[in-house]
Amino acid sequence: TTVVLKRPSVSMSSAATASPKVSKSKLPIIQPPTFYGCEHIGFTFQEDPGTSRNFYSSATRVALDPDRLTVQKCASCSYMLTQTYLCMQCPMVHCLRDAKKHAKEECHTFGVDSRSGHVFCFQCQDYIYDPVLEEIRIEQEASIDGGVRKRRRLEDSKPSTDDLKYIESHTTFAPCRATGLRGFLNMGSTCFMNVILQSLIHNPLVRNFYLSDGHKQKECTRTNCMSCAMDEVFIEFFTQDKLEGFGPVNLLTTSWKCEQTLAGYQQQDAHEYLQFLLNQLHYTNKGTEQKSEDCSCIIHRSFYGKLQSDVTCEGCKNVTTALDPVMDLSLDLRIKDKKKLVVPGSQGIVQTVQQCLARFTATEKLGVNEYNCGKCSGPKEATKQLTIKRLPPVLCIQLKRFEHSANGSSKIDVAIRFPLELDMTPFTTRAKRKAKEGEKESRPVKPYIYDLLSVVVHKGEINTGHYSSYCRENGQWFQFDDSMVTLATEKQVLAAQAYLLVYIIRTLS
Repeated sequence: TTVVLKRPSVSMSSAATASPKVSKSKLPIIQPPTFYGCEHIGFTFQEDPGTSRNFYSSATRVALDPDRLTVQKCASCSYMLTQTYLCMQCPMVHCLRDAKKHAKEECHTFGVDSRSGHVFCFQCQDYIYDPVLEEIRIEQEASIDGGVRKRRRLEDSKPSTDDLKYIESHTTFAPCRATGLRGFLNMGSTCFMNVILQSLIHNPLVRNFYLSDGHKQKECTRTNCMSCAMDEVFIEFFTQDKLEGFGPVNLLTTSWKCEQTLAGYQQQDAHEYLQFLLNQLHYTNKGTEQKSEDCSCIIHRSFYGKLQSDVTCEGCKNVTTALDPVMDLSLDLRIKDKKKLVVPGSQGIVQTVQQCLARFTATEKLGVNEYNCGKCSGPKEATKQLTIKRLPPVLCIQLKRFEHSANGSSKIDVAIRFPLELDMTPFTTRAKRKAKEGEKESRPVKPYIYDLLSVVVHKGEINTGHYSSYCRENGQWFQFDDSMVTLATEKQVLAAQAYLLVYIIRTLS
């Protein structure tokens, strides 16, 4: 279903527009003098109100007519039966990708969703609610039914006076600049926490969950709830038109109360904090106690994957299979020989993430003392292989740069190249099985293509280093270094010494 950000009409003296969240800030908010769905539609109406209404009325009539398949076909890529947007300023119809391109090239700001008739603002990057346009949409929707049902449906669809009062009293102005592009204050070696929070803020699945009241603070009865603390961060970032850094004091102190090893101002490992935070958000968002794939919490729906381990006895060829749930993949950066010894001189070899994944899913030999075969009833030589049985929508990859041994800890500074687009198909259980059996697919397999979303970087020594990150927002890369936010290029991102990589699946099936 289409989620519409409602921005109701109000008087000049009250709040101008609405946001999906209620601001908890005690500071007064200066409301702008506009009562349109957003400032951009307001400017359009002020310049030429009649043309804008006529264009929207015509576009909505076409979009809501189930007999017109032309609106389901993109004018650029010719994809059929997909979600499209009808331009409100010209007769073009595009899919979302081409509609964004059209809006940028032609400066046409608004598109009408072919599925619902709602208006999408490409500058706000959100659906908008305007009372005048909504009334037109309802009338066009009702007119399609015709006859006796028309007037009844029109009246039932309009919000009542009480509805409008309720919406107005529970919403506040959300400026278009409140897009989450803010930094976090370093409150004493808290850069490890800042980079993880940035990766979640710019994760569309997690962001949409919290901005749609996925976790309700007022109804939560937990003490030291990490999800409530996380919700406060999203409220601050997406309802306040501020640029200065934000200090998440409540989230930091709640982290200390939930995990004593985090208490204090010593440097922590960003990967360990990510695991801690995901577990806490799972637990505080109605996650199941047991590790189950049936869990419907936002963390499982976004990050849950599954590894398959196959151990094959060299004697009887019996295969023992085990499945393990995972929230991320940890890849070894050391190049080792068949005896599992580090290859001399491999430190200076430039590697790729794909090569690390290939080693992670490669077959390895187990000695007699490492495996007992249940069928042979004794120790046997065997081979073991890890493959990815289930890929998550959000794929987190840790590059194991920190090495700990009895002699101390050290950092591996080897260069690892990573792509903007990652195909995970070759590392899946199905692909590995087909390659081993030498079979050819009767039909082409749909590739599992992931796009790079965030990069966490560690600079310096293992105990005295500093974390920063890169995140992608609306196709543009930004660097987040505590409270400082700057534009970044793809070249800068790809040249970074990555510690954590966050990829997101390109299409959800």
